[in-house]
Amino acid sequence: MQVKIRHLKAFDAAVRLGSFVEAAGALHVTPAALSLAMRELESALGFQVMERTTRRLQLTDAGAGYLVHARRVLSELEAAERFARDRQRGQTLVRLATTQTVIATLLSQTLPELQVAFPHLQLQPLDVAASGIIDALVQGQADMAIGVSLPGGDRFESRPLFLSRWFAYLSPAHALARRRTLAWTDIAGERLFMTKSSNYLRLRATLGKGVDLVDVQESTTATAGLAMASSQAGIAVFPGYVQPMARVLGVRAIPLTNPPIPHDLLIGVQRLAAAPSSPLADLRDTIVQLVNLRCDALR
Repeated sequence: MQVKIRHLKAFDAAVRLGSFVEAAGALHVTPAALSLAMRELESALGFQVMERTTRRLQLTDAGAGYLVHARRVLSELEAAERFARDRQRGQTLVRLATTQTVIATLLSQTLPELQVAFPHLQLQPLDVAASGIIDALVQGQADMAIGVSLPGGDRFESRPLFLSRWFAYLSPAHALARRRTLAWTDIAGERLFMTKSSNYLRLRATLGKGVDLVDVQESTTATAGLAMASSQAGIAVFPGYVQPMARVLGVRAIPLTNPPIPHDLLIGVQRLAAAPSSPLADLRDTIVQLVNLRCDALR
């Protein structure tokens, strides 16, 4: 017997919900049918993927390894089904890889107008860690990307999207929170929460030996860094467009002006898709225009 999609869906649902009964309900099949699908899967594989007791389900080591591949197949299948539906509706899916922060702040300001201006293009933002944006574009997982240090050359074309300042984000109770501006030397001795991307390395190079940031903690997302600042664990250092998220968390945003160092976001696409007459190039240029028009206050 060959492994079938229904076997993979049964396996994934059982792991996610921890119960054959709940998994069967989610898939709209009977518990007996789901149990049979699991037995067929293990028979086809030749090894047990889950240990089943009266109280719980537990992955075996082999099952945990197989689950990674099974979910990848299901994810690709869902993408293929979305593509087919979009084509039937006359739409083209455009996948844009960027960080959660950019999606929630800059990009969210443009989406309603983009939907009106490009009714045949469906923009799908992909929430990617800053360190994975370039890989998503290079490996073809995304058609477009927003980030720093995007690739160029023969395959890709990158251009400026949004230029902003660096800000220090502090709890209102912090001793520096009443300042209108801050110098980098003012925060150099503090515990700082930053995303240690290539942008961070360029920042350190620009500051030089005169400003030694002695205690920098890795923050994988701006949300995590702002949460730490809110709890008075230190100061978060991120670009100006993070300000809307800071307001939600009750964190003060103070520009770092001495020395003033720009933070430059780029938007990149494959060069073949960036021809002036292509829909993707039009979409990219419109995103640049709308972001700079709608988000000027976040610089």
